[in-house]
Amino acid sequence: MAANDELFGPGRIRAFSPFLAPEERHELNKAIDIVGPSVPSFADAMRALARSYIDDGDSLKLRTLLLLIADLSEQGWQVTSKGGAITFQPPGLAAKGQESIEDIKARVRDALQKARRRQLAEPSVRAFLERSERRRCRKDHGNTSVLDLIDDGSDLARALAAVNALPETEREAALAKVVDPIVEVCDANARCADTGLPLNDIWRYFRHTWAHEYRSIPGRQMLVLIRNAARPNRPIMGIAMLASPVMRLTARDQWIGWLRESAQQRIATGAWDAVEFAEALMARVDASIDEVRWDDLATATEIKTPGEAVAMRLEQRAAGAKFAREAELKAHFETQRGEGDAVRPHRGVLKSATPDADWVAASEDLLFVGKRAESLSKLLFAKQVFRAARLKRWPTQALDRLFQSRDGKRALDIVLAEFRKAGLSSEVADVSICGAVHPYNELLGGKLVALLLASQDVRDAYARRYGGQISVITSQMAGRPVTRSADLRLVTTTSLYGVGSSQYNRLVLRQKDHPNLPGDLRWGAIGKSLTGGFGTIHLGSETAQALRSMAFARHDSRRVNNRFGEGTSPRLRQIREGLDALGLKSDAILHHATPRIFYGCELVPGARSSLLGLSGAAAPAASSTDVAAAWRRRWLLARVARPETLEALRRLGPTSIRASLHADIHGQFSLPIDTD
Repeated sequence: MAANDELFGPGRIRAFSPFLAPEERHELNKAIDIVGPSVPSFADAMRALARSYIDDGDSLKLRTLLLLIADLSEQGWQVTSKGGAITFQPPGLAAKGQESIEDIKARVRDALQKARRRQLAEPSVRAFLERSERRRCRKDHGNTSVLDLIDDGSDLARALAAVNALPETEREAALAKVVDPIVEVCDANARCADTGLPLNDIWRYFRHTWAHEYRSIPGRQMLVLIRNAARPNRPIMGIAMLASPVMRLTARDQWIGWLRESAQQRIATGAWDAVEFAEALMARVDASIDEVRWDDLATATEIKTPGEAVAMRLEQRAAGAKFAREAELKAHFETQRGEGDAVRPHRGVLKSATPDADWVAASEDLLFVGKRAESLSKLLFAKQVFRAARLKRWPTQALDRLFQSRDGKRALDIVLAEFRKAGLSSEVADVSICGAVHPYNELLGGKLVALLLASQDVRDAYARRYGGQISVITSQMAGRPVTRSADLRLVTTTSLYGVGSSQYNRLVLRQKDHPNLPGDLRWGAIGKSLTGGFGTIHLGSETAQALRSMAFARHDSRRVNNRFGEGTSPRLRQIREGLDALGLKSDAILHHATPRIFYGCELVPGARSSLLGLSGAAAPAASSTDVAAAWRRRWLLARVARPETLEALRRLGPTSIRASLHADIHGQFSLPIDTD
């Protein structure tokens, strides 16, 4: 963290020195000077100037740079051009001195909103919104619109006022007849039983009300609607999305115990049993080796009792496969370019997980030969170190030595990374969208949505969606079909605004207060990053496409081919290559300088321990019915008793959402609907 603070801390100035010929540099500086970084329309003017350059050669370079400068300045980065040198200063949290939490949230929200407004103004997005809102006759449903799924706040307020008028002992039961939340997952081709609208379209419509633009993301995506079954048309209370988690997140990995330092601490404090942990380590090594096809890489004896020689030989085999693949990609690139076509991705042998897929042949693709050899080399090294330390015979003493020695630390890091890969593949999800919509945002609906994501109903839906599916990457590594159980045990999320989230703070339902719950249900902060992280949220789609074009123009091969197993986040890797092609330090640009707070929730007791092969996580999670009842008792009863809440409800409903969206489309800058 200290290194990041030094390099990327709030207020740090970053030099901007792209590869440019003198005349190109003069042109870039002239463009910045003409527009003037201090004028309010600087970003728009830079973007307009960028579009005057053609998407080719040196013009592509200048166009990309101008788009990049426009995006960064729009996100609050200070752009300075002086004496031919260009510098950037990211905002961080201290950009404007002593800011309140609301000031910080407003500043970050405003920066995100600018990209969102551009997206809302796109013809295709406007057409989608208008099509969703237009009433159409749908079979068995009559004339319906997405607006039918937005509750009438005024009518809801009247119903809640009637609950408040009842004796206190009767209010809880009466409230359940007015607010009865249910979970509905947006399966492909599924339609709303009340309106006939596709569930995915309903979710997408409400997603456009969020503070940041709507981007599709790679990997798993499970879209969730929370609806009120007690009201006409079962109106939408909130939306959520479970997505594939990022592979490396320090705060999360420390919280779970996937990092050596946190594992060592838990052994030292007695939180984990040393003998059980040692057994889990050895079992994980063998399980990971079993998921790598090795018959063409090593002998059975080497797998059973590995030595240093086999690990070194496999490292050389991995390096050779990577070199051969580079040559293969270069030849593919030259062939495609020679035919005068756009260079298509190099997809390899396997196209998808079909019943007749030849997994052995897929494992012999150069990409996977290299990955198999590299993975097997590490695993056999770890197994050798564990055997030499007598981990099976003397687990406690062996662990002490492993945590102290260089080889022991490396072996532990390798196996803990295997636990992480196994957990992230099927047992952990990221909550990328979570919140309430009008009028339920006034009723702390965001807390309800977050809590329901930890329900057994969501776990079951996740298992139905992803359980039993063939893992394409793991199967190519194994040379045989491999399936995962999709046993969701833990969810995490990140605060959008870098400060405390009102939605997740103190979000706890205790079993002693709600006996129907199988255990405490708790969302809590698990770590923070004051200097921000790496990502592309601060770069617009037009800039990202220009950077991808730069990456393709630079290399003599297409190195990012959007293949399973090629690496995480093809978009991020292509953008990195584009920045490198410009001569810019990609870390300095991709480090968005927006602080983050990370939150986590265990869906079942002992979930974190179970992600390291330790005992725990046997009990089911709470049902959505019991979670909703606890939420009503803990928060809703008191909330609806406030006169200001009922007054706010009366102003919200179908017209408020529609007005907010269309105000943004026309540049009137209304506030977004979601809160954090």
